[in-house]
Amino acid sequence: MKIFLIALLAFCLCTAAVFAQELSENRDPLLLNFGLRLLGADVGLGYIISDPNSGSPDTILWGIVGGGYEWVTFFRDLNDEQYDGTFPGYEPAIDPYYDRINARFDLGIAQGIVFNNRLKRNLLEAFLFYKIRYDFPIENTDLNQLFFDSTLEETSGLFQNSLLFGFSFNDLDARDPHGTKTGIYAEVSGEWGPEFLMNNLVGRADFIRVNFSSKGFLKLFDIAPEEKLNLLSGYFGAFLALDYCAGNVLPANIQQTLGGRSPRWGLGNAVRGYEDARFDGQFKAVLNLEFRLNIMQFDLFGLGANTPGIIVFFDSGYYDFMYYQDSGFLFSAGAGVFINLIGYTSLTFYTAFPLSKTLVTGDSWMPFVIGFDAHF
Repeated sequence: MKIFLIALLAFCLCTAAVFAQELSENRDPLLLNFGLRLLGADVGLGYIISDPNSGSPDTILWGIVGGGYEWVTFFRDLNDEQYDGTFPGYEPAIDPYYDRINARFDLGIAQGIVFNNRLKRNLLEAFLFYKIRYDFPIENTDLNQLFFDSTLEETSGLFQNSLLFGFSFNDLDARDPHGTKTGIYAEVSGEWGPEFLMNNLVGRADFIRVNFSSKGFLKLFDIAPEEKLNLLSGYFGAFLALDYCAGNVLPANIQQTLGGRSPRWGLGNAVRGYEDARFDGQFKAVLNLEFRLNIMQFDLFGLGANTPGIIVFFDSGYYDFMYYQDSGFLFSAGAGVFINLIGYTSLTFYTAFPLSKTLVTGDSWMPFVIGFDAHF
């Protein structure tokens, strides 16, 4: 099974990379985004309905479909307070965890306001998406799982609909063949999922969320910029996000994530070294600081350069449950290794040390984590 998954992953990466290279040579109106999950994927297909070669802002129609089998968490005890591993009758290493099948479909439009002639894409754009997701949690009746013992109205499943709208600024340049990045991406968005938008068919949802996310990169050095393949280069990156949600029925996926066009796990995970989504709630903030060192590239089978490297990071965050009257700061530090596969996606392995709180098991070290793509 593992060999099959690795072979399938390699095939998808190679196919997508070749296709992406063909698209980049001629400014084809067809756009493709492909993101991997551990057991799943998300595929975005965009089409520029305006003239892609006019030099004017693009109008892009987007469709995104995805899904997968997920191992997720829920750290809230039966008193609706943060689970810290001491609530009687529950095992901290087992009972906050459960399995879930997830599917999503997004349909939307992005309208350029200012065009970036250097990077041949929208510099400033407005976007509007209709988002559908379905979560099917899988209960293990042999365990006392916190999620299924909770008061959430989605323990039997959730069919969620919402509207996402906002603006983005994109001056991020990742074209360096040596794997460094420069520039800034910033996004401000609102997401509205009222109950009357078919959010009571399976489970219930009734929420609004606002989000600001930004990331920036600064190239520090490249010892051999004239070489075709990278020898040694480094760059600095930072990610900042602020997220607030409110409403009558807040689904777990809204409380546990940072929103926007590409939602990501909140605190932890966004602050590495803590359990995924352990510090859920209405307000979340995160700041990641990271140094990435790209070492000697290699090309296999002529498909493109693969870039191994080393990362060192310091993460910080703040959470406020508000309705739990609980809040706090999180800090962590760590390091790891990665390999960027043909300039398309990455496999990352890292270890992290939580600095402000221990894990619910009492441990003060998360020895090994694996993930697809860079942290931001």
